[in-house]
Amino acid sequence: MMKKLFLILFLFSLPLAARSESYVVKRGDTLSGILSGRFSPEEISALPARIKAAYPDFILKADMKIFFGKDSVIINAAQDRDLVIKSADDAVSVSLYKYEPETIKVLVKGEIKTNLFDAVIKAGEDAELAAMLAGIFEWEIDFFKDLRQGDKFAVLVEKKFVNNKYAGYGRIIAADFYNRGNLNRAVYFENGKTRGYFDENGRSLERGFLRVPLNYARVTSRFTDSRLHPVLGEFRAHYGVDYAAPTGTPVMATASGTIETMSYTKSNGNYIALRHPNGYKTYYLHLNGFNKALRQGSPVNQGQIIGYVGSTGYSTGPHLDYRINKNGRWLNPLKFIAASKTLKEEELKKFTEYAETCGTKILDRAFPIYAEAPLYNTIRMLEF
Repeated sequence: MMKKLFLILFLFSLPLAARSESYVVKRGDTLSGILSGRFSPEEISALPARIKAAYPDFILKADMKIFFGKDSVIINAAQDRDLVIKSADDAVSVSLYKYEPETIKVLVKGEIKTNLFDAVIKAGEDAELAAMLAGIFEWEIDFFKDLRQGDKFAVLVEKKFVNNKYAGYGRIIAADFYNRGNLNRAVYFENGKTRGYFDENGRSLERGFLRVPLNYARVTSRFTDSRLHPVLGEFRAHYGVDYAAPTGTPVMATASGTIETMSYTKSNGNYIALRHPNGYKTYYLHLNGFNKALRQGSPVNQGQIIGYVGSTGYSTGPHLDYRINKNGRWLNPLKFIAASKTLKEEELKKFTEYAETCGTKILDRAFPIYAEAPLYNTIRMLEF
């Protein structure tokens, strides 16, 4: 905090004309070229070593902003870092100022007109928040088929700012999703080894499996004992679900496990088979490519990207064929329900007490406020 205050005072101690002079780095620029005429040749030659000592990872990049003072230069080296170069008594010094992130809690509200992605964007937020929200409620709401026009959501989420600039989302603290007349609530709770999202009764919303292995896709073919194969032109069983998505869309492991197979066949194209505890296996077919950091036998975590949507093998367009097998029997992914857990009595009491104070009262008022003032999609909450 003191460093930040010092830098602010330093900037405003400069004459107005000096503070207003700036430059945006272009491709091909060099620091010595930019600073030529502002520092002596001896000072410029000493800069690389001084900069390396202050900020070893510094690289001059296009679009960096540089601000010039009478005897100083400030380089906006990163969103959270400024390099300050000063000249005094024929010597040059370099200092690094790092800004600590600041977090505020924000209430975001929206209404479904077409899909969750569009509703979050219309509320003035990023697609990342839509993915976070869908990830929390994925076992309560099927975002491919259960959404209805008029469904509403209210999300109490952390937003991070560095040097007064937005730097991304933190954690969703609590959220409500009003779907088909039912209110679904999620509260993040952490107590020792217990952590995750729970409903108002202390039931975990997180399961051993993700419902779907990718975001923003649509179902084009369902699990069935007989369908007309689009390539072979004959009736065959289809023991998976096809999700159409653009080529290159990331595919995630729906559960933690080990890569049993990472290969190519004429029919499956590039595919991955994961082995999970309790006799479960999951399959991901027709991939465009694999995560290059993974190999057969590699362990993977739930939600980890393992490959990318493609159209390899017997395929008529980019999609993912996702399958689940337990002890040799194929399961319908659209009907598969993973088990959840409920907090024990002592933890449940702590959770209930926490849920009363974490901001859920703000959510309680969100939907009535939404009905009365639909123009206000985002409200900043500075204190609770």
